[in-house]
Amino acid sequence: MIRHENDVTNHRIMWLLIVQGLIANAAVNAGRPGSHPRRPLRVAVIAGVILAALPVGTVTGFSQGGLFGPSPRRDLEQGAEVAKLVEQQIGLYSMPKTEAYLREVGARLVAAANDPRWKFSFQIVDQSEPNAFAIPGGGIYVSRGLLALVNREDELAGVLAHEIAHVTQRHSARQQRKGILPGLLSLPGNLVGSVVDENLGALVNAPIATVGGAWLSRYSRGQESESDRIGIRTAAQAGYDPIALSEMLRRLEQDVASQTGEGRRFSIFDSHPMTETRLKDIQRRAAALTPATKPRVAPDSASLFAELEGMWWGENPEPGVFRTNQFLQPAIGFTLTFPEGWRHQNTPQYVISAHPKQEAVLLLGIAGAASDPEAVGQNFIEKMRTKARAEPVSTRKTSVGEFPAFVVTYLDRSGRASAYLHFAWVAMGGNTYQLIGLAAEADRETLRNAVLTLRPLTSVERGAITGKRLRIVAARRGERLENLGARSGNVWSPTYTALVNGLSVDTELPEGQPVKIAREERWTAKTGASR
Repeated sequence: MIRHENDVTNHRIMWLLIVQGLIANAAVNAGRPGSHPRRPLRVAVIAGVILAALPVGTVTGFSQGGLFGPSPRRDLEQGAEVAKLVEQQIGLYSMPKTEAYLREVGARLVAAANDPRWKFSFQIVDQSEPNAFAIPGGGIYVSRGLLALVNREDELAGVLAHEIAHVTQRHSARQQRKGILPGLLSLPGNLVGSVVDENLGALVNAPIATVGGAWLSRYSRGQESESDRIGIRTAAQAGYDPIALSEMLRRLEQDVASQTGEGRRFSIFDSHPMTETRLKDIQRRAAALTPATKPRVAPDSASLFAELEGMWWGENPEPGVFRTNQFLQPAIGFTLTFPEGWRHQNTPQYVISAHPKQEAVLLLGIAGAASDPEAVGQNFIEKMRTKARAEPVSTRKTSVGEFPAFVVTYLDRSGRASAYLHFAWVAMGGNTYQLIGLAAEADRETLRNAVLTLRPLTSVERGAITGKRLRIVAARRGERLENLGARSGNVWSPTYTALVNGLSVDTELPEGQPVKIAREERWTAKTGASR
């Protein structure tokens, strides 16, 4: 239970506790050399108004009494809803050649699984952490971070086949029945809880973002064992080495162990538990399987690595980055500096920053194409008047720098302490930006000062934004990873390079062997998309 020290209203406590779930993991950076940095940050579209009073027993729109019926059709329906949440709360990663490769490998496994009840799809989520998960009905997702660790197509096939088994055995449905009904889902209060925006309703339905992308709750050890058993059989039937799953799990385990305790946000093993006997069981069962004789989609490591080269590793600068408290969005071209000491997170829909004691919050998004901020604000006022019977305490035309703006403020006195809700629209650079603030009187000036920092990026700022890309380097005869890294600009340590490539750190490499490295590169509009 979180104690609130400044006598704020009940509705603020409830709402900010939910916000805390979104931002708790954004407060730390990975601490090891070659670590997975903070989750990628991005801005997309916000429209209208904020917050909803969801009835207790509701999560992501699913009622407590009927999460899943006996028919697989219900899984497909729920899966379609969950797929929207994955895209909204985590975000998909666009890299056409890699996506096509992933789908081709997945299609071979689906054919081997031979279960026509499901509509399988295979997509990449924009996560730096190694992760893979399935949603009801057949949606399979793997992260950028996991793909960077793959050294054989058989390893990727093992992971995908494992997730396919979670779908065919309906493990997601079973897990949801057990534990996706958190008690903290209703928002009491008059003004704050009476108006909802369909996009920012995801603030309340935060399980995906909160757990970092694994679907809602953990699989049991029995479910993991079942998916291992069925998955390696499916992989073998599709022509893949079933032992490769254990190799991939071992590398994932090593990657998790290489993270510092402070920097660790989550790992795939948070939702897919490991045990001492799990790898041994996979190896024992795999030894009894004979893979079908079929060619690989990528026949060797050079072909496989070519499918991965150019992928952003770690923080993806395309959707925006934080530099301490300053958020910079290179693709859209704006920046805003959030209050010092606040905790920040970005999702595909909004950037959010919250007071460390949960006493205030500021959100930034895009309401649409450039238009008259006052007209947008007046439409909002009418919506609040109709839906919440609320009148603003103040409205005013103003400017943020040289850009026209309109600000609307509401005062909610329904609790023991008053809460101010500030809505601002700014027309800048072809877009109408929307800022939403919730704070007591003491933090109003802090919010105002933050809003006034919104401005276009300068060419110098945009040119200084960099990220790490996965690159492939051909080794020289007898070369070691330390020497290869020094001549290629590799930002990974020799130890982490060895882990990623499945090599010994002191290995003398043969001529021409492809080696994965990460190189710091500038973001530009031309190279922003993965290539």
